[in-house]
Amino acid sequence: MASAKKPDKHSKQSVRQQKVFFAGILIVFLLLAAICFFLFRLMFPAGEDASLTPTPSPEARSQPSPVASVRSPSRSASAPTPTPAPTFVPRTATIRAGGDVMVHDLQREFAEQSDGTYDFFPQFYMIADSLADADYTILNLETTIGLYKDQDYSGYPLFNAPEELLDALKDSGVDFLTLANNHILDRYFDGMVATIDHVEERGFDFAGANRTQEEKDTPKIVEVNGIRIGFLCYTQITNGMEEHSDPKATEFGVNYLKKADLSQDVQALRDAGAEVVIAMPHWGAEDSLEPTRNSINYATRMAAAGVDIVLGSHPHVIQPVEMYTFTLNGEEKQFLVAYSLGNFISNMTRKNTYAGILLEFTLVEKEEGGFLIEDVGYVPVYCWRERRFIRTIPSAKYYEQKPEGMSDSDFREMRKSAETIAEVVGDEFTLLLE
Repeated sequence: MASAKKPDKHSKQSVRQQKVFFAGILIVFLLLAAICFFLFRLMFPAGEDASLTPTPSPEARSQPSPVASVRSPSRSASAPTPTPAPTFVPRTATIRAGGDVMVHDLQREFAEQSDGTYDFFPQFYMIADSLADADYTILNLETTIGLYKDQDYSGYPLFNAPEELLDALKDSGVDFLTLANNHILDRYFDGMVATIDHVEERGFDFAGANRTQEEKDTPKIVEVNGIRIGFLCYTQITNGMEEHSDPKATEFGVNYLKKADLSQDVQALRDAGAEVVIAMPHWGAEDSLEPTRNSINYATRMAAAGVDIVLGSHPHVIQPVEMYTFTLNGEEKQFLVAYSLGNFISNMTRKNTYAGILLEFTLVEKEEGGFLIEDVGYVPVYCWRERRFIRTIPSAKYYEQKPEGMSDSDFREMRKSAETIAEVVGDEFTLLLE
């Protein structure tokens, strides 16, 4: 039987060397693999893939990401598009305001028709376009309206006119009538109440006279193109007629300037939502082209109380128009005052009483709040009196060419009135043809 050959010493050593060699190669391979894996993890952390955007699970979609507020917004189709900031569009309103609407006996006679009714529109048809060429138009109604008991209509000194006057004013484009003037009690308290009724029935806005205490206490605010305008209308006097009227006339019926708490009245309007405040005082001295010291003092007090615009009446002639800029409660503020707008229509013949202006201005909303008073201008008006009619016309429109039927003497008078108005108002404001 053959026996196995015993390996010699050299063969055993060779085998051991081969095992060590292969073990070393394996260790190096494992080390290299570990190093590669480590580098791979450094480059691509667990949970992220540089080439793919993972789709979150429904649960993940419903949970807000803690880094959503600091990461760049996703560009996926489902991401909302940022809304651009809205462009500010200011609210604006153009206002025109005229002077005293008087109805003397001759005006009423010219308006009377053969059937006993009245038509006053011919007295306004040449100025109607100027009245309507605004977002809102204001006049001073210086007469009571409607027959009172058994008394006939009358002119000076106790004015009482037919209701048809209001129809003509409405048809001509008038929106607001101030009733605070020295003739509002010419038919006593009852006549004043009837006047308010007639004005309201025709759809006019109004202020300055009140039928009840509640009406007096209610802030008078109108809205023009979305702008809330508050009105304060006062008169200095009522020609002593308050002494012959129901005590209600002085208790709450008429807004008297001497009894006004200007700051409180303005604040009441602001609290009720007024964004602009217009005061309409019936004040001053008749026939004077300059305001009285008392009117100037009241205007100063109105500005300090927060009034924006003052539209004065009573002197029956034009007085200066002025614009001021000052600081009130830490803010820059504009203040426009027209001390007297003159006569809009009348049969008065004293010097300068046959003329007045339609004052125009535009309220422009500021982005930071409040309003600017811009584009202040005026239309000179003239009461053209002929043998068969009295009518109001825009005098600057006809300054170079007289209207058909006007005499040379009236043409000269009309031109002179326009020149006087331009001199009194000054060149700060724009003269408008109509």
